[in-house]
Amino acid sequence: MKLFKSSIVFIILLLIAQSCKSDSELTLERGNYFYSNEKYENAASEFKKIIFQYSDIGSLDNKEIEILAHAYQQLALSQAKLANQASTDREKIIDYQHALDNIKKAESLAIKEGKRSEYRKTRLGIEQNLKQK
Repeated sequence: MKLFKSSIVFIILLLIAQSCKSDSELTLERGNYFYSNEKYENAASEFKKIIFQYSDIGSLDNKEIEILAHAYQQLALSQAKLANQASTDREKIIDYQHALDNIKKAESLAIKEGKRSEYRKTRLGIEQNLKQK
């Protein structure tokens, strides 16, 4: 009976450990929450935290690289939204240029072809908006 209880406790602890998300995943979720609530400055701040945390790309595993690429994409989308809200053409151009720089970084980091294609579409959209300014 004691062995059974120990096994159950071990299995529960193992499941809890596997279901826990990393700090960067939680930060990404927080950024997505702010983005979906149209708080683009706050969202951008969260995505920048991930980018800063993962500044040494050479030491990252594939999952961390995917998180970093996604953070760059979400930062680019947040900056594009900020560009849309900017009050002057100069601000719009600056925000769109930052968005373009970041989506290019996301595209260069993409490991999966489907993600690279998604990032490329985002880049093309940002480039189109930048040309109109």
